[in-house]
Amino acid sequence: MKIALLLVIVSPVIGIGRLPAALAVISPRSTKRRTVPCAIAIPSGGAALEQRPTVASVWGVAGVVAMLMNAVKRVLPVALEPFRTGSPLGAKMWCTYAAFAAVMGYVEGYKSFHKKFSPLVAARSMTLQKPHPFTYTLFAPFYAMGLFHATPKRRATSWGFLIGVFALVKIVKQFSYPWRSIVDGGVVVGLTIGSASIIWHYAREINGIPAPADPSLPAVSSSSL
Repeated sequence: MKIALLLVIVSPVIGIGRLPAALAVISPRSTKRRTVPCAIAIPSGGAALEQRPTVASVWGVAGVVAMLMNAVKRVLPVALEPFRTGSPLGAKMWCTYAAFAAVMGYVEGYKSFHKKFSPLVAARSMTLQKPHPFTYTLFAPFYAMGLFHATPKRRATSWGFLIGVFALVKIVKQFSYPWRSIVDGGVVVGLTIGSASIIWHYAREINGIPAPADPSLPAVSSSSL
């Protein structure tokens, strides 16, 4: 009681707003344990909640993978030219070929796809399980890539990435042998890893393990709630 009185006296010094908190520290009631209801339901045994894939979500993932593999199909013949041409590469150029493929596998396949783009595609595809316009299903691959119905930042990033890829393809086509084969070899490695990564993240989503990415959906206005 004396301590509480002392706190009342010094409250102008420590601030009036701090007095209730200070009294709560010495109050016997503060020692009682309170149970706060949790708003998140945790499955018993820590089991993940499996999600059933929809036609739209499968089409979103399959469409993106199909586009990537189509790109691989187009550049693969050029990438394989050093293995079947009459003028094989020298030792230094073979080392360059292998080194660039390894760099692209890490930078493009792992850092860009597996850590960023692939989780995004999987996460956005799974949002197509909820009721949505038919156009979202029709253009599900583009939806999954964040080209529309996304935050402004996500749309700008996705469109910038897409335009950059097209520009890079145009530039690489101007390269002569063997440099074009070296670059295309790295592209094949990166896109193949990226395609496998998208499938891997989507399979985990189906098994209840969320992809480590924000789907970047636009904010819902209060009038639509």
